Amino acid sequence: MDRKFSIYMFIAMTIWAGSWVSGKLISTGSLHFQFIFWRFLITSICYMIILYINNKNNPDYEGLWRIFKNPILLILLLLSALALVGYNAMFILGLTSGLAGKGGVIVTTLNPLIGFILGTLIYRNKFSAKTWTGMIIGLIGGIILVEPWKYSIDQLIDGGNLIFVAAAGFWAFLTALGHKIQKDISLWEFNFLIYTVAIFLTIPFIWNKNIFLFEQYTSGFWINTLYLAVMAGTIAGGMYFHASKIIGSAKAGSFTFIVPGMALLFSFLFLNEIPESSTIIGGTMAVGAVYIINMKN
Repeated sequence: MDRKFSIYMFIAMTIWAGSWVSGKLISTGSLHFQFIFWRFLITSICYMIILYINNKNNPDYEGLWRIFKNPILLILLLLSALALVGYNAMFILGLTSGLAGKGGVIVTTLNPLIGFILGTLIYRNKFSAKTWTGMIIGLIGGIILVEPWKYSIDQLIDGGNLIFVAAAGFWAFLTALGHKIQKDISLWEFNFLIYTVAIFLTIPFIWNKNIFLFEQYTSGFWINTLYLAVMAGTIAGGMYFHASKIIGSAKAGSFTFIVPGMALLFSFLFLNEIPESSTIIGGTMAVGAVYIINMKN
């Protein structure tokens, strides 16, 4: 894989690692569904602007209306939006319970593994022994980062941690769908549409939340929401789904092995969480897994 592309993905994963710090700060409040609504709305506006700029001087652009002629594509877009809502709901709810400090680790190590399995089952991908080796090393690194030997069985399977597992499943499913859908529409159309549909899917949850009562929002709420919407949702999200189109959902998902170690590093810098030796060992293995999976034979 091209070195520039690897750097490109590393930047995206670093931005995503920071999103766990922002998400954790937001989860300490009570405006969870308000946050999800504003995040979707701001991200949708960002993609709308990008989509407009990209196609402003393109006389051959047929517009979004052509998508409505393809019912199968519409169904896949709706499923993608549902997966996006599911992931964000699990993301913020999981950070309020369970092993919240390990949430970034649990989700981002399970995500590529689930994506790898989905890619094998849905697209019947065949992977080399090198790829399987990298996946196994990444999974072991994730287990070391989670440190399951420190907790009882009840703690490991409590609701909070199951929520993180569900979040990983939603994101892997969204990645697999994105890889398929982008064969028919552009990256910017895909992201604009799923975030726009997701806005409407959140309405039942914020119907009585007075979302336009701006006195309830602090400056910290807006700073973290903007980071998650613009940096994580638009910039890093655009990089990630562009990668899934080019190299496939399984290999794109493998880059998320970078996130656990980076998320814990940011937690140390901004939340004063002291990393342990297992964090260093597990994080090194996770990054090594990405290198093994994506290096040339």
